[in-house]
Amino acid sequence: MSHNWELGQIGEELAATYLMNKGYRILHRNWNLHRGCELDIVAMKDGKLHFVEVKTRSRAYEWKGGRPEEAVDIRKLRNMGRAIMYYRAYFHRTEEFCIDIIGIIYRSDSDYDLNFMENISIPVKSTCYTSRGKYTKYS
Repeated sequence: MSHNWELGQIGEELAATYLMNKGYRILHRNWNLHRGCELDIVAMKDGKLHFVEVKTRSRAYEWKGGRPEEAVDIRKLRNMGRAIMYYRAYFHRTEEFCIDIIGIIYRSDSDYDLNFMENISIPVKSTCYTSRGKYTKYS
């Protein structure tokens, strides 16, 4: 097992504990579509499904600039969107849903920063044309 895998597991455990303490019910952890798409945590609160992406970094990463949650890029959000579609179909879930992100900077079990970003939107890709040619725009 690699250091990154272990750190990710620690972060997901901290995130799940945080969510449960906030009244979320954890439905699944590490639900994998086996197509490059994984849902770290699927939780329910107040009749709404929450698909939570967890990003964890150790203190060594703080100097590089940027928070762990900033590592969730457009590609990751799209993969999550695809996994969410399959998850909802597989489990026949029709509730309202949202994507949340938890970023953790982990130093020790008693020393970490956790940032919970709720209801992130998935950028929609559209192709635009200008006099200089075609480009992709995300909104």
